[in-house]
Amino acid sequence: MLIALCRGRRASVSIFSALMLPALAGMAGLAAEYGDGLLTKIRNQRVADISAYSAALTYSSTASSGSMNGAAQAAAGLNGVPGSAVTSALVSSPTGDGNSAVQVTVTSNVPKMLSSLLSSGGAMTVAATSFVELKANAAACITALSSSGVGVSLSGGTNLTASKCAIASQSTVASPCGTYLTSPAITYNTTAPTQTCGFTPPAGQSSITISKKAASDPLAGNTEVATLTAYLGTVSSMTAPAAPTVTAGGNINFGYSASSTISQVAADGCVAAFSSPTWTVTCSGNGPFHFGNITTGGGITVNFNTGGSSSATYDFSGSINNTGTAMHFGPGTYNIAQGIITGGGTTTTFGAGTFNIGALTTKCNSAYYSICHTGSILTFDGPSDFNLSNGFYNAGGEKLTMGSGTTNSYQLGRASNGDAITVGGGSVTTMADATGAGDLFTADGNLNFSGGGGSCMAIPAAANHDINGNIMAAGGVVFGAGIYTVNGYIGIGTSNGGDVSCFGTTLGISATDVTFVTSGANASSNLGDAFYVGAGYAHVSMTAPTSGANANLLVIGPTSSSNTAGAVFTGGATHTDLSGAFYTPNGAVSLSGGSKVGSGTGQCLEVIGAQVSLSGGSALASTCAGLGGTSSTGFSVALVQ
Repeated sequence: MLIALCRGRRASVSIFSALMLPALAGMAGLAAEYGDGLLTKIRNQRVADISAYSAALTYSSTASSGSMNGAAQAAAGLNGVPGSAVTSALVSSPTGDGNSAVQVTVTSNVPKMLSSLLSSGGAMTVAATSFVELKANAAACITALSSSGVGVSLSGGTNLTASKCAIASQSTVASPCGTYLTSPAITYNTTAPTQTCGFTPPAGQSSITISKKAASDPLAGNTEVATLTAYLGTVSSMTAPAAPTVTAGGNINFGYSASSTISQVAADGCVAAFSSPTWTVTCSGNGPFHFGNITTGGGITVNFNTGGSSSATYDFSGSINNTGTAMHFGPGTYNIAQGIITGGGTTTTFGAGTFNIGALTTKCNSAYYSICHTGSILTFDGPSDFNLSNGFYNAGGEKLTMGSGTTNSYQLGRASNGDAITVGGGSVTTMADATGAGDLFTADGNLNFSGGGGSCMAIPAAANHDINGNIMAAGGVVFGAGIYTVNGYIGIGTSNGGDVSCFGTTLGISATDVTFVTSGANASSNLGDAFYVGAGYAHVSMTAPTSGANANLLVIGPTSSSNTAGAVFTGGATHTDLSGAFYTPNGAVSLSGGSKVGSGTGQCLEVIGAQVSLSGGSALASTCAGLGGTSSTGFSVALVQ
């Protein structure tokens, strides 16, 4: 009986053990698999942190969600996690500070082994999430430096777009309802913006970061700016080249009466032959050959030593006056004491050489110039040097070409009306480049194209363009590369405009690799502005150099605190692309009248002024952050969760 009972107890234990064994095994497996899941969780969190940080840095520099996702997956792959296990998205930062964040989640499935005896399912999901905040501390590309008034103000349906850079004001920023302001960050230094319904963050950012911070001048203390503005003093004291002093010669009239002309040319050391209606003058040797006034009769053509030496020198104590049909002069040095006059549909040509020309003794266009071109065509071959004591005038509808090649030089004085260059409506003026060693472009007077509606003007490339006067443009103007130091104001379309068809294209203002430095002198005659664009200019393109000491410096206005001349864009300036720093630290930058500045392809603009104001449906845009043309949004990144 006892033996049977003992056997029964052993049987009970065996049955109980058999029943408990799976549970014990499952519990042991659960503990082991929990530990495995915990290790996977730790690994996934580490990979999520790394991937989120990498994705945030990529988005900061590209503003591309696709690039952001790729960076997250690539970082995970380098740490042993397949890209398929990684998801990323732009979300609001969990800190609640209004910034955006990159959220990355890494998900893994841990297989169940022994624990599956207690629960259904073959795997458990282990996920880890990381948040890296994008802190908008972008460099400012719109900066208002004055602490008085409203630093940056929008009104009347205007639009200010700075998607990759900040807007900084030493006072405040106003963009009321009905206006549109887009930027990752705004800083103010007096009163916080109160009307913000026009504020819009860029894509991928939940809100604009608004903070109180002093606006700094990024070009304060810049050595190149100091050098360029100091040179204005040199330009302001510039003087005109002197008129040539020459030995007097005989006056010659090339007409249909041959004998007196032949004898006078002979007296001047040359030979003349006449075959109606053409005169041919031949001079042997290099001279100098001395003449007085040269005039022509109607229908006459003169070939003046066209086969002569380029070393020959010709002195004219009077003027060259072509009112016949054509005059053609050979190469050489021409000293013309009393100027060149063309008229009546004539053609006048000169070979390459040096041209020292004094002032006319009779007025042309109400002033005394060195060259008065009212004929049809006036051409100087090149390379040539031009020293004109009283500048030149190219009348409406006429064509003037000065030099050829790249090694020309220009020294221009001012006419009695203050202009070094004056062009009329419909004229075409081409000045060949002056980029050789020692080549100059100096103008002691205004570059006045303002009466030239429909005109075409090509200013040569030169290392420096020294202008002791104003630039006043209308019609199409090509500004050759180089620095323009203007002791005056720059007015584009102050009275006439705008785009014309010339040089094979529709042209407004084209300026590549240029830096304009203006003193703002005489600004009161130009509505008080140092720089002005208006009068229907639909195409204005100006680009700063991208290398060299003045890289990224496009316009430098008055830097003296006593000169508050600023810049105005108005009157239908509907397509103005400026690339580089536009700097008027003591003057306001004002847009009105439907003007649109910026947003061109590859355009990179930074505006720095005392105030920046937009009104009347105008728009201002910058497509990059800060000086140098970087495409970075300027975000800093920080792991927050």
